[in-house]
Amino acid sequence: MDPLRKELYETCQRLGVGITVMKAFGGGDLLSDKLSPAGKSLTLYQCLHYALSRPGVASVMSGARSPEELKVSLAYENASDSEKDYAEAFAAFPKISWKGHCMYCGHCAPCPNGIDVASVTKFLNLARAQGEIPETVREHYAVLSHTASQCIRCGVCETRCPFQVPVMENMKEAAALFGK
Repeated sequence: MDPLRKELYETCQRLGVGITVMKAFGGGDLLSDKLSPAGKSLTLYQCLHYALSRPGVASVMSGARSPEELKVSLAYENASDSEKDYAEAFAAFPKISWKGHCMYCGHCAPCPNGIDVASVTKFLNLARAQGEIPETVREHYAVLSHTASQCIRCGVCETRCPFQVPVMENMKEAAALFGK
């Protein structure tokens, strides 16, 4: 964990301030061998347990991409300790780095042209993961007030990104993929 984040979590715990964690599944990437920045997937239980075991964490907004993921998340409370244990998985990770992986955190904002960079990147990543543009993703992209084609490549977003995501390249790819 980043030392500053660790310090924040510990301070919150010491002061009795509860933290709600979002993106416990790394935007879904942690659940996939192919997309995980660690090079190996974790289970829903492992992700939830890791988040809940951080100092000061009171709750996790798990989110779910399917009814099955929601059912598994809800079953976390009844999962065994061995199902929740992430230590062995962490030790076996071939690599661990979030560099280049957008977590849709919004640190890149604001864009001088009003582009919702996190949403555009999310839609781009969903299309990449599917190997095509799902109709719902196409529809969500179409209603954005500012699209990737409006990126002027100023690079301000990249200077703010804690994960060193190649935002300008993503905007170029999204503009080509979505046609605007």
